[in-house]
Order: sequence, then structure tokens, then C-alpha cells
Amino acid sequence: MKKYILLLCIVIIIVSIIGYIYSRYQIQQKDYMNHNKYYENYYEKEITGNDLASIINKALDYNETQKIEKDDNGNYKNNGKTSIIVEVKFKDSDDIFKTERISKLGINLFIKNYSNIYFKCTKKEYHENTNYIKYMLFEQI
Repeated sequence: MKKYILLLCIVIIIVSIIGYIYSRYQIQQKDYMNHNKYYENYYEKEITGNDLASIINKALDYNETQKIEKDDNGNYKNNGKTSIIVEVKFKDSDDIFKTERISKLGINLFIKNYSNIYFKCTKKEYHENTNYIKYMLFEQI
């Protein structure tokens, strides 16, 4: 009788572990879908500078939350899993600006100067390992 009770306990523990792993997987998949969906909504669509400022803030907050390392210039590094890099190309400049640079100069100044200007996401890339969005390029129209 003790053997059956022990066997039953082992089966319950194994089923519980499998259930826990499956629920964690479901949560991770939902997080992945929500993360990518937010950014994919802006691909090849015209948006205002206000919307772009929101995307910049969200990307910076996300990288900070994920504890993504920064390089010597203060730009977030590609960690190959969950980092996101957003860059902006303005008509009047040949340079491409990283969101960290825009943030350092001031999001409020960006909004003041570009709130009614339109931008379009022309490029997006995904992390190979996780399929999370890793890069987006917005160009001024």
C-alpha cells in the first residue's frame, strides 16, 4: 500500500512540474506576441513625431527593464535575445540617430520640433534566437 501512495505522489509531482513548465511557456508566448504586435503595428505606416516619441520612450523603457548593457557611447547593445534598437533618419541629415541620442537631447525638444512631421518605419529586423523585434528604422517623410 505504501508503494502505491509513493507512486501516486511521484505522479502528482511530475504532472505538477509539467503543468508549471507549460504555463510558463504560455506566458512567454503571450508576452512575445504582445511585444512584437506593438512594434509591428507601425511598420510601413505613416506616423507623427508624437507617435514616434512614444515608440522611442517605450523602447528605452523596455531596454532598461530588460537590463540591456550599454556601450561606451551610452547606446544599448544588441544582446541577441530581447534588446530593441530604434533609429531615426531625418530628411535634412545624412546621419541616422539612435533613440538614446534623441533622448539625451530631450524628448520634449523632439516633440516640439517634430510633433506634426510624419515618419515611416522602413526597416525592421528580428532576433534570430527569440524572434523578438530587434531593430526598427524610422525615416522622415
